[in-house]
Amino acid sequence: MTDACRARPPRLAAHREILRPWDLLTIPLVTATGAALADRGCDGTRVLLAAATGLAACVGTLYAADLLTRHDDRAAKPHRPLPSGRLSEATVARCAVLATVTAVALSLGAAPTALVFIAAAAAAQYAYCRGLKDAGLWGDVMNGLSGWSCCVLAGACFTAGLPSAPLWAVALALGLQGTFSNALLALHDLAADRAAGRRTLAVRLGPEGTVTVLALLAAAAYITAITTPGFLHHRPGTAFFVLLAGAVLLCTGCLAHAAPRPGAPPAPERAIEWHLYERLALPGAFLTLADDGPTVLGPLAAAACLLRLTPRHALRT
Repeated sequence: MTDACRARPPRLAAHREILRPWDLLTIPLVTATGAALADRGCDGTRVLLAAATGLAACVGTLYAADLLTRHDDRAAKPHRPLPSGRLSEATVARCAVLATVTAVALSLGAAPTALVFIAAAAAAQYAYCRGLKDAGLWGDVMNGLSGWSCCVLAGACFTAGLPSAPLWAVALALGLQGTFSNALLALHDLAADRAAGRRTLAVRLGPEGTVTVLALLAAAAYITAITTPGFLHHRPGTAFFVLLAGAVLLCTGCLAHAAPRPGAPPAPERAIEWHLYERLALPGAFLTLADDGPTVLGPLAAAACLLRLTPRHALRT
């Protein structure tokens, strides 16, 4: 076996570490939700094109985020691909540019107006990596709105030209879930962020205060979600209520694991596991407002199975 062949597996593992599978599943789903809800009678090809654009944008963002935070990772997470030397900065930069160009090309060809929301998301993600991460809750809000709300609105451009006013309720609910997600992941990284001198919400408030904020974010997200069918003038079916109830139960389990308990430390890794399934259930519930048949439920079940196969140690990255 040559040296090049021996080098391949570690490099592939490093790429997998940057490309977090839960994001690669969630962001295309959120983008497809925006496309499907904007025009319930649209061609399914447009929805798939929106999902592909969301996937490409997500890949570009993940590579760019690792590149922008590499200096912090050298101190707090030296095992990450860039600080450990498993990937070069040039390789990560090329991957980020290639994925971003792909997302822009797909948008230009099918939905030029989506570029407005893609650009807004990119600017917010850059600001987060460059300093907003230290802004506590405001940094989490910016990350959640850019990563989730903008995806919903960009997806809508693929089928409706521009998102309608009622669709912003979906964008708000998923943006709140994205904010919850970012704050929860920061709670998992509490020790590393303290070591790096960061001022995230978890560092500022500690585990108890952070879980309180998470509970408030979840309540706001699900209150918005249950009122969304009225805004959209879509009659919800059984699948909507089943998935929404499942998402609430998963969120409750997540908060229970994240909360500090007498005699037992919080378990943020277990909390994240519950939350990653919740990240599929809530967008899936919205998607059933457009179609509650096997074309929606089948891919959701497949995504959940893929998530189940993700190694638990991946959560420690």
